[in-house]
Parts: sequence; C-alpha cells; structure tokens
Amino acid sequence: MMRRGRHSPTGYGTDDQAAQQQPQPAAPAGGTGATPGARPTGTSAEQATAVPPARGYERGTAPSVAYRGEVAGVTGADTMAGGVFSIVAGLLTFLAGLAAIVRASFYPTLTGYAYSWPIRNWGIVLLVLGVVLFAAGACVLLGMGWARPAGVGVAALTAVAGFLFLAFAPIWGVVIVAVSVIAIWCLLRDGAANRARG
Repeated sequence: MMRRGRHSPTGYGTDDQAAQQQPQPAAPAGGTGATPGARPTGTSAEQATAVPPARGYERGTAPSVAYRGEVAGVTGADTMAGGVFSIVAGLLTFLAGLAAIVRASFYPTLTGYAYSWPIRNWGIVLLVLGVVLFAAGACVLLGMGWARPAGVGVAALTAVAGFLFLAFAPIWGVVIVAVSVIAIWCLLRDGAANRARG
C-alpha cells in the first residue's frame, strides 16, 4: 500500500519512489560489483581472470622452445670445435705478432720479397688479427649466432696473413695457416649441417 508524502523531505511523492531515486554506491575497481566492506561473492577463477597477467619474462621461467632451438642451432659439436680452433689460431697469431714487435731483430731481413714490409708492421697486423680471432672464437663458444660468419671471415684473413708471413717464420706461418683453415672448415661444416637440417 503506497503512502502519499506530500510534505516529504525528499521531495518525492512516495517513499518507494524516493528509494528508487537514491544514488547507488559505485562498484570497486576490481569489477566484482560488491559494496565496500562486503566479502567477494565470485569464484577464484573469475577473480583471477579479472586482472590480466603481467607481460614479459618472469624470474625463474624456462626459455621458450624457439629460443632453445635457436641456441642449439649455433652450439653444435663442429661449431664448438671451430670456436676452440679459432681461439688457438688467434692466440698463436697474437704471439707471433707480439714477437715481431718486441724482437724485430729475431726475424731475418728479406731482400727482393714481393711483400716487403717492415717486420714491425707485420707484427701489428698479426697482433690485431689474433685479438679479433680470439674474441670471435670466444663468442662462438658462447653461442652467439653472428660469431660464426665473423669467425670464418677473420680466420680467412688470418690464414692469408700467415701465408704471407711464411717467408719470415716458416714454422709459425705453417701452424697459423693450418689452424686457421681447420677453424674455417669446422665453422662452415656445422653451418652447412644446420641448413640441411632446416
């Protein structure tokens, strides 16, 4: 039964209309529609889907399958051997260049050699190539994809420099060329095997 409230303080005709026109409390930000101080009524699954999961990598999570496949493609047995031989060739080239800089008088002075360069200049070239090849071999062992073609290029330059250095130190030159060629062969062989598998 409706009561008429002509002089109602709310200004509405009835108490029912006044109750309907009262503003409802705002829902919390979680989107559950519960009033403040009330316990949530939804299930845990509904509450979990209300907040989107954080994007990005979390600590302790395993790498994805694509990442593991990419790393496995650059860390084959031949690539590891190529990295080791690159490090050895770089170390030998570095020592040969250092000896040419420190003790230039140890090496003979050649007359009529087509590539007549001062022995100190040859030492600087071998020293720089040795450092770069050593670093490339270390990066190959660390599994970096760009290190294999870079190692092949630097090892080829080292083999050429070792061949030109044969006139000054035949034994050192032969060792540098041989180890550099083995490093090139190992790096290229594993790259061809990965392309065949792909």
